Amino acid sequence: MKKWKRWTVSLLCAGVLSACQQAPEETDQVKEEPVKDRRVSLTFTGDLLFEQSLYDSWDNYAFGDYFDLIRSYLCGDIVIGNQEVPIGGEELGVSGTAYSFNAPVAIAEQLPQVGFDVLTLSNNHSYDRGYEGAVNTLENLRANDILPVGLYADETSAEQIAIVEENGIRIAILAYTYDTNIAPEDSHAFVTKTFLNEQGQLDDAHRQMLKEDVEQAQEQADVVIAAMHWGNEFTFERNAAQTQTAAYLNDLGVDIIIGNHPHCLQTMERLTNAEGKETWVFYSLGNLVSAAAMVDRASVDFANLYEMGGIVNLDVVIDGESGEVRIEHARLTPVINHFDVNYSHFQLIPLKDYTEDLAASHCQRQYSASFSKAWLEEQLHVLFDRKIRLDL
Repeated sequence: MKKWKRWTVSLLCAGVLSACQQAPEETDQVKEEPVKDRRVSLTFTGDLLFEQSLYDSWDNYAFGDYFDLIRSYLCGDIVIGNQEVPIGGEELGVSGTAYSFNAPVAIAEQLPQVGFDVLTLSNNHSYDRGYEGAVNTLENLRANDILPVGLYADETSAEQIAIVEENGIRIAILAYTYDTNIAPEDSHAFVTKTFLNEQGQLDDAHRQMLKEDVEQAQEQADVVIAAMHWGNEFTFERNAAQTQTAAYLNDLGVDIIIGNHPHCLQTMERLTNAEGKETWVFYSLGNLVSAAAMVDRASVDFANLYEMGGIVNLDVVIDGESGEVRIEHARLTPVINHFDVNYSHFQLIPLKDYTEDLAASHCQRQYSASFSKAWLEEQLHVLFDRKIRLDL
């Protein structure tokens, strides 16, 4: 728009010079054409939780056809996922069990081929392999042209805002976790950002941190996204910290909140603050990648739901006249992580393409007779009916 206005001024000056040389006459006014909207398509996924059974089933950690049936959904101009485990490499010990995780470099090498552009890394497993694991993760992702967000090698980078630009739209991405399973040493306290205090509360100090980050992001970008690792695992119910933090981020003017950590889908809503600013909140997109049946610590129903995650596709539009942000064409595609009773033949399958026969052959079915396509669809309608278009 600025270039267009400079061009307009040049035309008017030329008209003035011409009028000095000729008899006075009326000149046509230059009519400003409407400024076009700018648009970018975004894709968000649930947790990428690489567990041991996946590694055991793959040949040299190669994905094979695991992602093939969902590649067409990882189609946004920018595709963002939550990388739940460090990618510290084989030298730090590959592990997908015992709640202490570390992935081989091959994972980082293949994720761009699947379609991922950005991975958020602030979660309870961020420090499972200590500072070396964090640094290796950053290096391995950057070496494969994936932007890491929410994990930092030093204090300087922790103060910077991750920004991607596409179609003339600058998008700032922030990432926070409620805590880490292993606490970083005081000398490495900067490695990731927590948004709650030790009592699990959103206190004044953490509100101020979020405020400063969001304001810095708003100064540098058109759109602000916050990836929040929050909530209680294996439940539809939101906890107080989720509700309070979502409302506060809405007050600050964040455009989109993507939640993760509960390992099951949770609802979404559109919050509006006192100034009329709308924030789209997806409280949890569940698991995209995982590899466990009848997961412990979960009820039977939520062990079923552990096998279903969501992919969200939407357009972010910057209004050409007002500059306001709006969301269009949002849809959620449920995805089943399918594998058989031998923990083999892993395949990610859109629920709309899933069948009752496949559900009957899923490993989870031997633990729960209710694991069926029809039952899973019922849960989706409970969570999202009339809130977002479901791709079913």
